[in-house]
Amino acid sequence: MKKAKDYSKAKQVYFSPEIKLCPHCHQQLKRSHIAWRKNIFTLKETLHITSYAYRCKNKACSKPQQTYRSTEAEMLSLKYYQFSIDVIAKIGHLYFKEHKTIDKIKQTLCKLKISRSEINLLYQAYLALTTTNRQQDTTYLNRIRANGGIILSLDGVQPEKGNETLWILKDVLTGETLLARNLQSADKNSIATLISEIKALGIPVKGVISDGQRSIRLAVKQALPGIPHQLCHFHFLRNIARPISEMDRALKVDLKKKVRGIKPIEQNASYKTDKKSQLIFKYCQAIRFALQDDGCYPLEPGGLKLYRRLKTIQQALENDNEIHPNPELEKLLRKLSIVDMLKPQYRRIKRLQALIFEANNILSQDGTSKEVQADMLLLFEKLTKLHFRRCEERAAVHNMLRFMASYWEGLFCHYDYSGIPRTNNDLERFIRKLKVAHRKTTGRASCQGYIVRYGAYVALLDDSLSENEMLFRLQLVGYDAFCQYLRQIRSFRCRLSLKRSLSRNFDVCIRALRLEWAKISV
Repeated sequence: MKKAKDYSKAKQVYFSPEIKLCPHCHQQLKRSHIAWRKNIFTLKETLHITSYAYRCKNKACSKPQQTYRSTEAEMLSLKYYQFSIDVIAKIGHLYFKEHKTIDKIKQTLCKLKISRSEINLLYQAYLALTTTNRQQDTTYLNRIRANGGIILSLDGVQPEKGNETLWILKDVLTGETLLARNLQSADKNSIATLISEIKALGIPVKGVISDGQRSIRLAVKQALPGIPHQLCHFHFLRNIARPISEMDRALKVDLKKKVRGIKPIEQNASYKTDKKSQLIFKYCQAIRFALQDDGCYPLEPGGLKLYRRLKTIQQALENDNEIHPNPELEKLLRKLSIVDMLKPQYRRIKRLQALIFEANNILSQDGTSKEVQADMLLLFEKLTKLHFRRCEERAAVHNMLRFMASYWEGLFCHYDYSGIPRTNNDLERFIRKLKVAHRKTTGRASCQGYIVRYGAYVALLDDSLSENEMLFRLQLVGYDAFCQYLRQIRSFRCRLSLKRSLSRNFDVCIRALRLEWAKISV
C-alpha cells in the first residue's frame, strides 16, 4: 500500500507579484485573494507555497479586473503537480543523459520518497516540457540561417509490423533535428507534408540527402521541385551488393560449419605444457578469432575475409608440419581442408565483389558530376557485356544494373553542390544512438516500443545543454502548450490498450465495439 506524503516539515513560503504598480494606470496594487496554495517537493526541501493575487483598485483603470501573480512562484512547479520543475529537470537529466534506470533514479532521489510510477509520469512531463520549449525557442534557426539554408537529411525508423514509423528530419550542416513525427503510412503525400513543414520555417532548402526509397523521392519532387536530391551512396552500394553479400554469408557459414570442429584439438593442447602444444593452442585461438569477425557489408564482406585468414593459417600450418610433422597439426589441417574445397566458390564471390569495389572507387573520387557519371557509365556498359554460366552470378549482375538505373538520377548531386554529403550515415548514427541510449537505460534488447512511443520527443532533446540551462528553459514553458504535448505523449496509452484488448480476445473486443455503436443515439 502506498504511503501518504509527509508534509509536516514543509516550510511556509508566501509569494506576491514582483511588480507593485499597475502597468496601466501606475497606481498601487492591492492584495485581492489567494491565487493558489499547495505543497511542493523540491530537490532541497518541501515547501508549503501560498501565492497571492493582486489587482488594481483604481476604478478609473482601464483593466481593473486584471490579476497579477508572482512570476517566481509560477516558475516553481506546473499546475496540479506537487513536484517542482527542478525535480522534473533532474529526472530528465538522469534518465536521458546519464541513462539511469527508474530504480536508480528512485535511489538518487530517495529523500523525496518518490515512487516508480511518479518518476515515469515526470519523465513524460520532461519530454512534453522540452518539446514545448523547442517550439517556443527558435534560436537554433539563426545558426541554420547563418549557413545560407538547410541541407535536409531525412529517414524513417522502421518499427515492428503494424506500428507507426518515426520520421526524423535533420539539418546536415548544424546537426539540428528540425522535425520528428510518427506517421501511420510512409506514402508520398505524408512525407511531402513533413517536408512542407520544413519549408514553412522560412529558410531555403538547398539540398536533400536520403536513401533511395521511392516514396521519399516522389515526395521530394512534389514538395521541393528543382532542389538537388542526393541518394545515399552507402544504401546504393548495399543494394547493388545484396545478392553478392548473401553469397558471401553462405560461404562464411560453410567455412564455420567445418572449422568449428577444432574444439577437441584446442582443449587437448590447452592441457599440455610443451612448446608444440602451446603453439597449436595459439593457432586454435587464431582460428577462433577469425571465426568471430563477421565483417561489415557491403565493403568488408565477412566470408571473403574469413577465407583469406583461414588460408593464411593453413599455409602456416603446412610449413610447420613440413619442418616438424605433428599429428595434432595434421588434424588441424584436415579441418582446414574445407578452404581448398570452397576455393571455386571463393573465386566467384571475389570476382563479383570486385565490381562493388570498382563502383565504390568511382563514387569516392573527387571530380565533377560529369566525370563521375562518365566513369559510372563505363562500368554500366561493362556489366552489360559480362557473361556468367551460373544463374546466381547472372542474377547478381542483373541486380547491379537494375539499381544503377534506379538510383542514377540521384547519385551525382554531391559532386556539384557543396554541403550535400554523399551518404546519410550521420542520421543513421543518430537513430542508432537513440536506440543504444534506451538499451543502456533499460537493459532491454528491443527498443521498438520506446522509439514509437517517445522517439518523436527524444529526438528533439538537445544534448549540448547542461542541467541548469535546461532547468531555466523549462521554467519558461507555458502551461497550456505543455498540456498539448503531454496529451500527445499519453494518447499512446489509448492506442496501446486497444491493441492489447484485441490481442487478448479479438472476438469479445469486436463485440464490445458493436454494443458501443448500438448505444449511440441517432
